[in-house]
Parts: sequence; structure tokens; C-alpha cells
Amino acid sequence: MALAVGLLLATLTTILVPSPNDTVLWLAAAYVYTAAGLLVRTAARARRTARALERRLLTSRAAPDLVRVETAVLDERRRLALDIRAVLQETLGAVRSSSAGLLRSEVDPAELKREQRLLRARTQLATSELRRLLGILRAAETEPSLHLSPPAHPGAVGPDHQQVATSLPHRPPSSDVVQSIVLMALAALECWVNRSTHASLIDPGVVFTTVLVAACFAGRTTAPVLTSVAQSLIFAIGFWVGAPVMSGVWLVRGVGAVLWRNALYTPRTTGLAATVLLSATVLATRANESTVGAGATAAVVVGSVAGGLITAWTGQREWAALAQEEAFRQEAQSQVERAIQSERVRLARELHDVIAHSVGLIAMQLNVLEVARSPGDRREALLNIQETSENALTELRDLNTFPDSAGSPLPRDLTQIEALVDRVRATGGHVDLLIVGEPAPEPIPVIYRILQESLTNAMQHAPGASVRVRLAQQADGVHLTIQDDGPGPRTSSPHRFGLVGLRERIALAGGRLQARTVGPGGGFIVDAFLPTQPGPTPGATVNHGDLQHGVDQVSRR
Repeated sequence: MALAVGLLLATLTTILVPSPNDTVLWLAAAYVYTAAGLLVRTAARARRTARALERRLLTSRAAPDLVRVETAVLDERRRLALDIRAVLQETLGAVRSSSAGLLRSEVDPAELKREQRLLRARTQLATSELRRLLGILRAAETEPSLHLSPPAHPGAVGPDHQQVATSLPHRPPSSDVVQSIVLMALAALECWVNRSTHASLIDPGVVFTTVLVAACFAGRTTAPVLTSVAQSLIFAIGFWVGAPVMSGVWLVRGVGAVLWRNALYTPRTTGLAATVLLSATVLATRANESTVGAGATAAVVVGSVAGGLITAWTGQREWAALAQEEAFRQEAQSQVERAIQSERVRLARELHDVIAHSVGLIAMQLNVLEVARSPGDRREALLNIQETSENALTELRDLNTFPDSAGSPLPRDLTQIEALVDRVRATGGHVDLLIVGEPAPEPIPVIYRILQESLTNAMQHAPGASVRVRLAQQADGVHLTIQDDGPGPRTSSPHRFGLVGLRERIALAGGRLQARTVGPGGGFIVDAFLPTQPGPTPGATVNHGDLQHGVDQVSRR
């Protein structure tokens, strides 16, 4: 299209403008008009690209971040829930099936002992799988993502759509060398065709300076600034000594491309200085040329400089849009990764509470089963094992339906808290429960988890100890105290994963927690307060260092 328009305009120019050599005028006009058309097309295309990038950035920013994050969290939740169910559900299902089978039929003592050993082995397998899964969940998994790479330098798109950088090649490309040779031959030919301006004689000085300027084109890529300076000096010296560089079609490429490239050269100050120097020198040395020749040369200079500047501006705009889009994409990806990491931490917290407590109860009930003397005692122990494994399986099935970050998979009430205490008592544990007033229902799910973790720790670290639980409704919230009379934990580290999980739960619910050893032989106490209206504690964050340390502690249990 640009070529057709250029040929048409060149024909009109030849008809309207008288010239001693219409053929040369037509060729020069066709070349200039075609180059101008290409300039306009290049600038328009670059502007459309920049505007499209800006519109895409606005569209991306208009998309709700919350929806994007929630979608990623839901996908991660489903994936992890499926993986966890595949690992732990089979083990706990086998425990439930074995206990149910023993309840349905009478077995001899030898068969009972064999089934007990099998149940204990499966319980140990569930414990080891729990440790492995907690180790996996302590580190965030990030999927590879595609990032756009903006241009290395603003406005770095040249007429040949190549990157212009401060790191230039040491040797001129072969294409520039070939073009330079063609331009030298074309310059010599045009000097011969235009010899009429020099009394029908070929001036060797004019041919030499013209061909020398054309030869400088070879340095356009390797040293554009030096090439501009060299061409400027040749134009000036040739004019001063009476052998001026002759204009012609060769000038459009031989000088115009150098001007274009310097107009978008980085650093911009150096490039613009070289552009101004060469433009001024070329225009100042056209005094001896005809009006048509001087006008054509001026058109080449103005068009080349304008093309370089417009391309630099549109390229800079495109680069800025790409950079903004990349920054926005990275921020959005960072938000998604943080949300996924929080989801993994929450899942680890829930998984620890559900499985550690259930497996601990099953282990204690297996101890009761081993020492049971009567069929009734054995049946009660097996029923407790079956009920505990069934409850754990129910919560595992609901791992992908957490209602909120501070809650638990299932809604809780005081009846379930009492049932939790009864299950611990069924294993031989001594637990006294005192409920003062009518606790508000909002904090009950978190209270259930706190009590569950505390009773599990008491069974593991203080077997046989008595535990006193006091749950009281106060004016502004619910107060929970759990104290045992055992020797306290074997380690003084406050970073066990269970306690880390409790602190996270209570912080997210807007409450506070204290867990400490009462004194020598005084046992361990957990003191928690939860407001009636739950809300995150200001500045509450998840300490991933504590999380990793806590997983290590769980692995050593």
C-alpha cells in the first residue's frame, strides 16, 4: 500500500514540478514518498500496539483481585484435600473397618491380639503420614508462570524493528556492509547522472565525498554516533573545499537511516546531539543545489528525524505499558501465592488437629483394649475406636469446605465439646469439665480446637494426669482454661506445631492465648480468651518460621 501511494505521488510530483531530469526526480520522489509511508505505517502500528497494551492493562486491573485470589485458593484447597484424602482416608478407613469387623463377630484371643497389632500398625502409619504431609505443607508450592519481558530500553524500536541498546556489536552486520556497497555504487552513479550541474564534467572531489559518506553507512549499527559525526565532517569539509556531497536517492538510506537510528539511540542525550549535528550540516551544505534537490534533501532529513523520534516515543510508551503490566502481573501473582501459602498453613493446622487428636485417642483406646478383661469392656473400646475414626474421616471429607480461616470444617456446639471430653474419658483420662454461664456460639468452633489440642497434648505428654477444664462466659467474650497436674512438656520450646496452630487460630479470631508450665510438678496450663464478636487481631500474621520449627517438633514426637 505504501509503495503504491508513493509511486502515485511521485508521478504527480513529476508532472507538477519542472525538472531537467524527470527520471531522477521521479525515482527520488518515489523513494521519499514510500519511505514516508513506511514511517507513518510504522508509527501507527507502534501506537496501536501501545494502546492495546494499555487497554489490556486497564482490563486486567479492572478484574476483581478478590475473585482471582479466591479462585486460586479454592483450586489449591481441592487439590490438597484430594491428595490428603488419598493418603489418610485409606488408613483411617481400614482402622474403622477392622474395629467394625471385630464388633460384628466373636473372635478368639489369638485373633484379637493379631487384629490389635494390625490396628496399632495402621495407627502408626497414620502418624507417619501426618508427619510427612505436615512437612510438605510447610513450604509453598508455586506453579511456573509466564512473565512478559519489557524492552531493555525505553523507545528502543528502530526502523528495522531491532533493539537499540548501549551494548553495540563490535563488527558491522553483513547486511549493513552489503547495503553500504550498494549505496556507494548508487551515489557514484547519481554523481554521473547529475554531472550537468558541474558543466557536464564529473568532479572527482564530489564523487569522492559522496561515495565516502555512503561508505560510512557500514558503521550505522556498530557506532551510530560516530557514523553521524563522520558524515557531518565529510559534508562540512567537502562544502568548504568546493567538493560538496551530492544529494540523490542514495541519501534517503545512506543518511536518513543514520539520522533515524540516532534519534532513538540510548542514551538519548548523545543520540539527539548526533542527530542535530548531522541534520544541521546536511541542510547547511545545500546552498549550491537546485530548489527541488534542496527540498528533497530537507524532506529526507525532516522525515528521518521525525520517524526516529515518533518511533522512540511510541516505543517508550509501549515499554512503559509492558513494564506496568508486568508489575501488575507480578503483584497479582504475589497475592495469589500469599493466599495459597496461608491456605496451606491453615490446612496444615486443621490436619494436625484432626489427625493428631484422633490418632492419639485411637492409640489410647488400643491400650484400653489390650487390658480389657470382659467382653463388655472390649466392645466399648472397639466402639470408641470406630467412632473416633469415623469422626476423623468425616472431617477429612470436609477439608475442602472451610467456612473461614479461623473456624473448623464443621460447626460446633457445647454438645460436641462434652462429647469430646467423654471420648477422652473413655480412654481412661481424668477430665473435669466446668461450664459457667451460657457461652456464645460464635467462638465455640475455635474453643473446640483449643480443647482438642490441649487434651491431645495432655494424653501425649502427661499420661494419667488429671485435667481441669473451665469454660466461662464473660461480659465481652468467652474464657477457657485447661490445666493438668502432670510434669509438663518434655521440651520447653514454645514452637510445637500444635501451639503454633492455636496461636494462629486465636489471633485470627481476635483473641489471646497463654500457654506455660505452672511450676515444678505443677503441670501445664492453657489460658485463652475469645471475644464474642470474632475478628482478626490487628497486625496478626502467620509466622512461617514458627511453622517450620513446629513441623520439626511434630516429627520428633
